[in-house]
Amino acid sequence: MNAKPEAIPTAESRPRQIGEFQQLRSRLLECIADVLALERSCTQPCAELREKVETNTFNLVVVGQFKRGKTYLINALMGADLLPVSVVPLTSIVTVLSYGEELRVKVFYNDGQVREADPLTLSEYVTEAGNPNNMKNVKEVIITYPSPYLKDGVRLIDTPGVGSVYVHNTDVAYRYLPKSDAALFLLSVDQPVSKAELEFLADVRQYSGRIFFLLNKIDHLTEDEIEKSIVFSRGALEEVLGGGVRVYPVSAKLALQGKLEGTAQTLKASRIEAFAEVLNEFLLREKGKVLLLSVANSLARTIARCRLEIELELQSILTPLEELQGKIARFDAKKEEIIRDKQDFDVLLDGEVDRLIRKKLDEDLAVLKKDLIPQMEEGFDRFHEEHRELSLKELSEALEKYVTEGIERAFLEWCEVEEETLAKEFESICSRFVTRANETVDELMKFSSQLFAIPFSASAPEPAWAGESGFYLKFRSEAVGLDLLTDSLTQVAPGYISDKFKKLKTFLYDFANRLIVSKRRRHMLETIEMQSGRLRFDFLSRIDRGRRRFRSEMMKRIDATMEGIGAAIALGMDLKSRGEKEVEALNAAHGAELARLEGTGRRLAEIIRQCEAM
Repeated sequence: MNAKPEAIPTAESRPRQIGEFQQLRSRLLECIADVLALERSCTQPCAELREKVETNTFNLVVVGQFKRGKTYLINALMGADLLPVSVVPLTSIVTVLSYGEELRVKVFYNDGQVREADPLTLSEYVTEAGNPNNMKNVKEVIITYPSPYLKDGVRLIDTPGVGSVYVHNTDVAYRYLPKSDAALFLLSVDQPVSKAELEFLADVRQYSGRIFFLLNKIDHLTEDEIEKSIVFSRGALEEVLGGGVRVYPVSAKLALQGKLEGTAQTLKASRIEAFAEVLNEFLLREKGKVLLLSVANSLARTIARCRLEIELELQSILTPLEELQGKIARFDAKKEEIIRDKQDFDVLLDGEVDRLIRKKLDEDLAVLKKDLIPQMEEGFDRFHEEHRELSLKELSEALEKYVTEGIERAFLEWCEVEEETLAKEFESICSRFVTRANETVDELMKFSSQLFAIPFSASAPEPAWAGESGFYLKFRSEAVGLDLLTDSLTQVAPGYISDKFKKLKTFLYDFANRLIVSKRRRHMLETIEMQSGRLRFDFLSRIDRGRRRFRSEMMKRIDATMEGIGAAIALGMDLKSRGEKEVEALNAAHGAELARLEGTGRRLAEIIRQCEAM
């Protein structure tokens, strides 16, 4: 998606818009509660819809070049000294802040392990000093904290700065961009906007629906200098984004100081409150709009199904027995047709998923190996040449470390990108089949409504990707037998030969050197092949989990509709045999349910209309 710089709302409109969203959200939850109160099988999706309104996740990613003050800004927004700050490039691991009733830190590792950590030891995991070159193999750190900013599913994400001497930090920042729903892009008054920043911005805008630009460290300048810096920064940004860019001048350091000390004057000087107000409104209005529309449309579908089931019960009571039996026979025939459609659904879904594996995953893995093998071989030879002076034992260990780290880095970087690509492709497949499943459900409901002359209308829901990974990197198996003997002989034998036999010693040293290099090269190629196989198996497992879960959800939706309609007709048939008074009471209860759904449907239609107009 192409990001837009955020619109500039008027001061008068903000309270109205924030209040409007909160009101619409409350009204939508009331509609969900009304439908749930019917206590029918057709209302089961409502519990999930209610949870979605209450817990929707939204990634607000803080990005920019190193030393722009991203971590200071996050601490200032939280009003607490949560994340470590320093005068050198510091953050090296993505740190995610989400809502929790208390401060807790969880460390997620690349091998799938998760451990809780003392908040005071955070720097040991997320900083370059505490975890150089990510030697601890940390994937990300998640912190829970009771901040109002993090309520309603907002996650604030601190990424490593791009462009520092630590190249791997830039890689981590780039890999996290696809997870961004909106971005806070930090600039700084102490350095003009650089070419590297503008290049990074061009990538950020591909993923973030909104970008907010903050010009940090204004406490170093006079008012006049601040204005000049804003004008310069805006001009540079508009060359990439076009017109309408707004830049917020702030001092994250003063903002944090003001909040920690409770000094209103310092807080005012930081100018953070003007930006915070705009951010609050965005989180309420823009983020909420998409969520409310999605849930409201799904609720409309549930209401349509409930109405149909109730009216089918009523019509079944009123229809003469012989006529009703004929309608039931026609409905059973339609069910058989739908069951055949479900089988076609399975075959087509499996075909699409198989094509995803063959055309995307397997081809991408082949390209990875094709590029990686010559690259690693060239680097291997260069590394060996540069470290010839090492002892045989040291050389063997150094080569092994070079191979392990090089392959690990290449696979982890590729894996991050491939995961995003496969997830999008899989979601695309799912979205097509959601439409197909909905059409099947609609067809069944429409057929039933026409069978009993009942009015009918419909709406739409969403897909599924198994995003958890069991994948971990394994680079060496235990050395046994001859392998172990060869290692020890080649590494120590030349050292035991007297200098009198210099030629023999040199020959043996060269022989051992070649043996070690040959073995480590073979180990390198085997490891690349092994890791490709392991990685392919992991992705296949996850795609298959996603396919099975998605299929189950779609089949459940179709089956529930068939069962609900069938049960409604059967219940009407059963009610025909009851006493007149009981039938009258049930008719009155059904009429009350229909009246309630009618009222809820009208309120829901108004919510949808207002959401679309927000």
